Amino acid sequence: MRILCVTNMYPSPDRPGSGAFVCHQVEQLRRFGHTVDVIDILGSQSKMNYLRCALDVMRMTRAVAYDVVHAHYGYSAYPAMFRSKAPLVITLHGTDVLGSAFERLCTHAVSHFADAIIVVSEGLRKRIPGIVIPCGVDLGVFRPYDRDKARARLQWPKDKYIVLFPFDPARREKRYDLARASVERLVQEGVDAELMTVFNMANGEMPWCYSAADAMLLCSDREGSPTSIKEALACNLPVVATKVGDVGELLSGIAGTRICPPDVGTIARNLREVFDWSRSSEFRGRAAMARYDQVVTVEKIVEVYADVLSNFRAKAVDRRLLRSG
Repeated sequence: MRILCVTNMYPSPDRPGSGAFVCHQVEQLRRFGHTVDVIDILGSQSKMNYLRCALDVMRMTRAVAYDVVHAHYGYSAYPAMFRSKAPLVITLHGTDVLGSAFERLCTHAVSHFADAIIVVSEGLRKRIPGIVIPCGVDLGVFRPYDRDKARARLQWPKDKYIVLFPFDPARREKRYDLARASVERLVQEGVDAELMTVFNMANGEMPWCYSAADAMLLCSDREGSPTSIKEALACNLPVVATKVGDVGELLSGIAGTRICPPDVGTIARNLREVFDWSRSSEFRGRAAMARYDQVVTVEKIVEVYADVLSNFRAKAVDRRLLRSG
């Protein structure tokens, strides 16, 4: 197939970690033999870029016979609506469904113009009907490395318990304040621990961060299907998380992980409990991530493409028959 991907998050030299999961899907589609062109809206630089990208979508879909136009995130679907002669698939990732009232309204409105909606968790599907396909993880990239080598590479302290917070502290919904306070509580209790904040790092470097840590902490107010948890587990890093998005499903049955309320004392206690698992050969987080292998995810997406393309072509034939009749 020939696919046009339209997204407002995609890795770039100045933002190497932005939208890495979208890039992973594109790369996997290409490995499967599909041709994928990408329009990166750069909406964070200027809202006018959405209008410019609408013109790009019009120009490109008139010049090239795309089989599918795939928009990632609700806002990205608006320029994608200006495609010519191709069905529209929209993937909703979380903030577009759970964010501000304005963003939720925009997402609901544009979803009516899609030929198919993909949502990354069951929780999102309850808000906007769609096909649940969580973002996958590239198990070839995200794999465990030796902890000592990883810490030496990153120049992190060798003897402390490291809690990894792989999110931008400026994003209020990620609750950096809660993460910092929880690790400070550990220190007050005599645990030699340190919170490491990592974000906007090149994708290939993140496995070293996961491998160097003793636990990953997610204490967000809201999530869709957090890719960071899948990446951490693929690197055999235990996770402590609040119950948001599909975290319950992601961590179900994985000994050495914890789900807890957004309370400083409870988070600190759960971190202490998982530290032992991080240094145990019995932790099996990676094995549990086989069901989220990027290959499996993209196979499901291609099935969606095939269905919408078949329906789109059937409707086109019906319209021609009506006109000729």
